[in-house]
Amino acid sequence: MEPSGRRFGRGFGRTSRLIVLAAALQSGCGEAPKPAAPPASAVRPVLSLKQLMEWVIDPAADAVWDSVKTIITEQGTKEIAPQTQEQWDAVRNGAAMLVESSNLLMMQTRARDQGEWIAAARRLAEAAEKALNAAESKNAAAVFAAGGEIYDACSACHRRYAPQLNADSGAR
Repeated sequence: MEPSGRRFGRGFGRTSRLIVLAAALQSGCGEAPKPAAPPASAVRPVLSLKQLMEWVIDPAADAVWDSVKTIITEQGTKEIAPQTQEQWDAVRNGAAMLVESSNLLMMQTRARDQGEWIAAARRLAEAAEKALNAAESKNAAAVFAAGGEIYDACSACHRRYAPQLNADSGAR
């Protein structure tokens, strides 16, 4: 009903209403649409797993690990932490690269299994996201703590899937 109390369609002739109704019914009839063919995957790994680790993940982790530390020598103790926006950005970028790289580790073509491998990649992502948030808030202590979690996630994965890497490893 219109606000005036009249019925809708007063000037709309009966023939016009039938044409609209027929068109609406006809559009609902006919063949069901065919399901689309699955698209060819647009994602194609370029790097081997070893290259991804050496060229992308390890340098990104180093950006986090090297950003906050304490160096103790005979000359004294030196605290290292980002001081400039550029340094904080480098930590943030390394952490962001780790978060996104964990997705690359979970790709079907790279995942060694759908159980522990995926869980390990998710642990890396969670730890790296903590580092990312810490860098964004310029919290050096939180970056350091997240760096430890990143190290633990990497080491646990390497113990299971690349034990040769841990044979001579020491604490970073």
